Formats: sequence, C-alpha cells, structure tokens
Amino acid sequence: TLKLLWTFDAGDSIESSAAIVDGVVYVGSQSSDLIAVSLADGTLRWKYKVKDGIGESSPAVHGDIVVVGDLSGTVHAVRAKDGKGLWTFAASGEVKASPVIVEDKVIIGSYDGNLYGLSLKDGKPVWQFKTNGPVHATASVADGLAYISGCDGVLRGIRVADGKEMISITTGSYTGASPALY
Repeated sequence: TLKLLWTFDAGDSIESSAAIVDGVVYVGSQSSDLIAVSLADGTLRWKYKVKDGIGESSPAVHGDIVVVGDLSGTVHAVRAKDGKGLWTFAASGEVKASPVIVEDKVIIGSYDGNLYGLSLKDGKPVWQFKTNGPVHATASVADGLAYISGCDGVLRGIRVADGKEMISITTGSYTGASPALY
C-alpha cells in the first residue's frame, strides 16, 4: 500500500526527473531553481538559482558535482553538498536534454543544434558536434559512443573521447526522444 510521506513546494512545475543520490533528491523547476531536498523527510537542503527555468533537463550527479541545463541555454555545475556554483557553460540555444556524465566529460545537447562534450572539471568544451537541428534527446552511452536521435531525422553515434561521428542512420523523420540501447 502506497502512502504519501512528504511533499515539497518547488514554486512552479517540475518537468524533469529527479536524481536521487545518497539520501538527497535533486530536481529542477520552472521557478529557475535547482533544488536539493532530503529523501527522508523532504526538507530543503539548498537551492541554486539559474537564469531561466529548468525544463526537461534532469540533473546528473557524479561524486560531489550536480549538473543540469536550463532554458536560457546554460549548463550549470554545482557542489552537491551545498549548492555552491562551480562553473557554467553557455550554449546558443535552450537546453532541454539531460546531461550524461562519462568519465571526465559532460555530454549534453542544446537547441543550438550541437551535442557538447564538456570538461566535468571546469565546463570548458572538449568538443562539439553540429547536427542539422535541435538536440532534444539525452544521449545514451555504450562502448564509448554517445547515441542521439535527432530532430534532423538522423540517429548518430558520437565518440565520447573526441566528438567524432562514428554512426549515422537516417530515420526519415523528426525524433526528439532519447534512444534506448539493448
């Protein structure tokens, strides 16, 4: 039998999935906040203010770093323990894709048509791959390739190490969804 344990008022809608790590729930809201609350009782641990609302971009957590994109096109990395900003990266279009952290890189797409490989340490671009449309999909990663389905009708496998396209399959239609791997 399910029963409600707690609620938290985020101030506006939550359109992404939460990341839950070590008893903390990390989630973004349209009220322009990245929020950390206790999983046990829903009490606020911290809020980090972004420039514009956080849409479908779900936070990713790696060690003591939380990464999320916002609708102004900025990718944010904050310290998990206290919400202190570590770095930002400005894309040229809104970020609705969720970040994927692979080794020392943050893989994330933007509506500016690029898939970015950013340094987890400082947010500087290690590489970027230009598509012919917005990158709404969250990358699925396997065997060193980041797979994205494209709003330009192409399924791609981009090498995480250097951003080189290794696979390209024309699907014939707009695909905003993230690919599933088996």
